[in-house]
Amino acid sequence: MKNWYPETLNVGSQGTPRICEFLKTVYQPDHCFHYAELGIYQVGTPKNICAAFPNAVLHLFDYQSVVDNAKKTLNIYSNEIFYYGNTTKYFDSYNWALNKLINSQNGMPLFDYCFLDGAHTFAIDALSFFLCDRLLKIGGYIDFDDYNWRLRGSSLDPAKTPITADQYTEEQIDAYQVRLIVDNLVRRDTRYEEVIENKLFKKISE
Repeated sequence: MKNWYPETLNVGSQGTPRICEFLKTVYQPDHCFHYAELGIYQVGTPKNICAAFPNAVLHLFDYQSVVDNAKKTLNIYSNEIFYYGNTTKYFDSYNWALNKLINSQNGMPLFDYCFLDGAHTFAIDALSFFLCDRLLKIGGYIDFDDYNWRLRGSSLDPAKTPITADQYTEEQIDAYQVRLIVDNLVRRDTRYEEVIENKLFKKISE
């Protein structure tokens, strides 16, 4: 099947420096912790983490082509890095790899920090939240990117990527879908404490 996903996105290559700065308030440079990122694009944030925390273990999820490029970019670092690639088939996503990871862990938590910066759609990332929750340790953090993002006006706007109109209703194209996940699923979960408004949540109980 032809790759329908845009080759370039309106996303900066520097990553999200705020994540690394926050991690510095939690961990010392020599600490070992497990960092997961769903949607790595040009691996700006993983590069920052590798440089600041050489003992951090990274789990990186994205399309296989993105993962292959990430391997070339990050091979200069000494960190232990696990890569999880998926196809561009409509119903394939990093959720399949998350499920397999849950199975390989026998249900035991693994992640200390999980940055969800992938599909930004309820259909995929609502499930991603529940799967990441299974893998997130008590005391760990889950970070949601783009609370105010929507398909309309993005790189996936139907005006730029016509196939979006075949995949989503007009209501869904105009909806702030990350906001729906944060407001309806995460903030209402008493096991999570809001650390940064609309963005970062700490898992405080099982």
